[in-house]
Amino acid sequence: MNRLDFSGRTAIVTGAAKGIGYATAVRLLESGAGVSLWDADEAGLTRAAESLAGKGTVQCAVVDVTDAAAGAAAAEATLDAFPAVDVLVCNAGIAGIIKNAWDYTLDEWERLLTIDLTSVFLCCRAVVPHMLACKYGRVVTVSSIAGMEGAANNAAYSAAKAGVIGFTKALGKELAKTGVIVNCVTP
Repeated sequence: MNRLDFSGRTAIVTGAAKGIGYATAVRLLESGAGVSLWDADEAGLTRAAESLAGKGTVQCAVVDVTDAAAGAAAAEATLDAFPAVDVLVCNAGIAGIIKNAWDYTLDEWERLLTIDLTSVFLCCRAVVPHMLACKYGRVVTVSSIAGMEGAANNAAYSAAKAGVIGFTKALGKELAKTGVIVNCVTP
């Protein structure tokens, strides 16, 4: 696998305790970045940090990314630990609830959209202004093929992930001339 050069850069990865977030943190550390791991799972985050510590500089923030104040505090804690935030990977999310769209409760629908979509907005709101001040940044949002195609019996997840794609496109256009580049991946 090719080696990316993130020497001297700092990245935040949300949902970093496991899965895609953890793998992303590994890749960034192996490429020279210092990484701030964000996750709501304190025990999982501790395990991740311990296993990644030998790969480079790791800082952790136990944070509910659906809480605006918590996200802002985590961003400030990251900036206390590192000189800047160069990369934000908005990966935190949950899998969909498998049922017909009309069978969702409003609470189920709103919870999934809040975790999978609103959290992306909140993390960007907390971090992008710091990137703008530095005239440099890379934002990567993690959506899903379900956001592009729609997944039967997974309407809330599909809607949230489609929203991430739309949000990413809009944010990318807003930041196009600033030195902050925005992309979305759809595993």
